[in-house]
Amino acid sequence: AQVMNNDDDDSQAQKENSMEAKVAFYVEDSGPGIPECKQKALFSKFQDSLDVLNQGTGIGLALCKQLSSLMGATLSLDNDFRSGIEGCPGTRFVLTLNQQPLSLENGNGVGEMTNAHASIRDLMHERDGFRKELPLNISVLFVDDDAMLRKMFSRVLQSVAPSWSIRECANGETALRIVDEEKFDLIFVDQYMASVEKQLLGTETVHAMRAKGVESIICGLSANDVEDQFSNAGGDYFMYKPFPCKKDALKDELLQMLACSKDEERAPGV
Repeated sequence: AQVMNNDDDDSQAQKENSMEAKVAFYVEDSGPGIPECKQKALFSKFQDSLDVLNQGTGIGLALCKQLSSLMGATLSLDNDFRSGIEGCPGTRFVLTLNQQPLSLENGNGVGEMTNAHASIRDLMHERDGFRKELPLNISVLFVDDDAMLRKMFSRVLQSVAPSWSIRECANGETALRIVDEEKFDLIFVDQYMASVEKQLLGTETVHAMRAKGVESIICGLSANDVEDQFSNAGGDYFMYKPFPCKKDALKDELLQMLACSKDEERAPGV
């Protein structure tokens, strides 16, 4: 006869479950749900929109499915999900990664992540010529047609670099007039801006600034991937919108920005 230890059995079962577990992300709502007749072809291209406004091109979920597969992950519809709200069954999508959860036993998982992030920051800060503190007395021009965004950026920037001077304007045409009168160390330029005169794209503004001989470090801004366009126009750096609002994250971006000038002689503080 073989005597089995229940505690050992439980421990073994927990290990097996841990090995089978995968990291999963859930996106759910409490809307009208997806009709059963539509679910089979849900991830196919060019599906009819399910909303009353008939928005979209019908390829979003197909692209998400393809990108998930390229990452070795799976994207699926949870057929058993119910929102719990009467008349609104809702929908839940599940993205399952081909990755086991980090072990939190003895805090190792959290420690490994923290140490990894710290190592990346250390390596970044140890690069030749990469300063760890922001220079003082930098002059900044922020060009964006959104007044609220300009105020928000100025407030966050001043919390990180209180000694910096910040000037704002709403379009490329105004920015070009300003740089004729004043020099700046750092210029931020949004890509899409409206003007009563005409509409200058951010990349066109940057190109015109360089043609005028502006030597400032120029950072392009956009929610779209137009980094190459800004670089070709003469920009030094590109930052996706929304820009980081946390002090440490914004400080790291600014440090990288000041260190990446294409012309080392015009980098502030060098």
